[in-house]
This record gives sequence, structure tokens and C-alpha cells, in this order.
Amino acid sequence: MTSQDAPSPGVDPVVPPQSQGPEPWTAGVGAKIQISILVLVLAMLAGVAAWLVGEYTLDYFKPSEAAAENYRNPKALNLEMPGVKSRNGALAFGALGGLLGLAMGLAGGLSRRSSHWALMAAMVGLILGTAAGALPSFAVMPWQWRHRNDDPSTANLVMPLLVHLGLWSGVGLTAGLAFGIGSGGFKPSRLFETALAGLVGAMVGTFLFEMAGAFLFPLAMTADPFSSTPGTRLLARLCVAGFVGLGAIRSLVPEPARDDRLTRTQDKGAHSPDR
Repeated sequence: MTSQDAPSPGVDPVVPPQSQGPEPWTAGVGAKIQISILVLVLAMLAGVAAWLVGEYTLDYFKPSEAAAENYRNPKALNLEMPGVKSRNGALAFGALGGLLGLAMGLAGGLSRRSSHWALMAAMVGLILGTAAGALPSFAVMPWQWRHRNDDPSTANLVMPLLVHLGLWSGVGLTAGLAFGIGSGGFKPSRLFETALAGLVGAMVGTFLFEMAGAFLFPLAMTADPFSSTPGTRLLARLCVAGFVGLGAIRSLVPEPARDDRLTRTQDKGAHSPDR
């Protein structure tokens, strides 16, 4: 060992930092923009895909012919319709939850350039999102059917808003949770943050859809769980999915990768022996 290689007395040797795996895309401003675009595009694609599934399966479940044709005594129809509405809602909104959860989980994993976490989070998002989208329909849809005539003119938007929040809030929460798993693993603080961001995003999207439907599409029956036109049904999915995506983007925390490298460089210079 030469005199130049020998460490100075009393100076700790500099240990090269070990690699912590791929750097997240959020390490720089340009990378943050890239992952933000990716998240939003995947969210909107999930919304469009869910709309296509919903249009294909619209009114897939129907009441029996005997109940539907008995105009003089609608009692049998009224008994069957809550179950019919529940199953149709579970089918359509389960697809929305599953596809959005899958997309957000995939986006979260890609934000850290990890195919392992992308696949894991996508599968978790698909399963939990499908459940969160489907299950509320079995409680909300029968209630909405029984109270559908309480406000025939739809002058009060509070009840339609609460119905839609009940149907779609869980979709946003699980999508945010999937994004948190993909982007940060199973850290409780990170999962809470992203789940809350997804929930708030879904609530904001629901509110904006309710306002847009009331003022821009007053004849499209947007106060119902399923509005009467394909365009407004697409708008509902895009509002929810888009704002869940924006919530996920908002939850992105700039990684201190560059600051850490700068700090390590400064520390290395401070501990280097004087020549």
C-alpha cells in the first residue's frame, strides 16, 4: 500500500454507498412529469375500459317476463327490481373498481421501475377494486330503488350525490391503496396517504359529475345510478377515474435521491484526507 492509499490517522474510511435498487422516476422534475402523465393516462384508459364493459353489460340482468308484463299489479316487479338493480350495479361498478385498481397498481409499480411491485399491486388492485366496486351495490341500489320517487323533479341533489358516493368512494380508496402498494410497498403510512388520496379523488370526481349532469345534461337522468345516455355514463367513469388518478399524482412525494447523492459527495469530501 502506498503512502497515498493509507488513510490518515483518526479519519474513518469512506465506505461506498450500497445501491438501493432502481431509482424512482420521481427523483427529478422531468421524471415527475413523466410518471404523472403515465398515471393519468392509465386511469383514463381504465375509465374508458370500464365504460365499454358497462355498455356491453347494460341491463344484463332483467326481471322475469311475468313480473315485467303484469302492468295491473306491479307488486311482483317491485319485489324483483331491487335484486336486478343490485346485480347490474355490481357488474358495472365492479368492473370500474377492478380495472381502475389494476391500472393504479400498475402505475404505482412503474413509478419505482419495479415489474415485481407493478404486477403485485395490479393484482391486489384488481381483486380489492372489484370487491369495493361490486359490494356497495347490494346495499345502495335497493335503497335507491325504493326511494326513486321521493324527488321526481330531482330538485335536491344531495340524495343522488350520496347514492353515487356510496357506489364509487370505495373504488377510489382501493385504487389509491393499490397505487400505494406499487409505489411504496406495504408501508402503513404510505398506504394511508395514497388510499386517502384515492378516496378524496373519487369524491371530488363524483361531486363534479353530479354538478355537470345537473346543469349540462338535465334530461340525461344523471341523478340515477345509471344515467340514460352513453355519453353521460362515460363522463361518470372518467370523472371518477380521472380524479383518482390526480389524487395519486398528488400523493407522489419527490424522492430525495439527488439530495442524498449530494450529501454523500459532500460527506466524502469532508472525510477525505488532506493531500
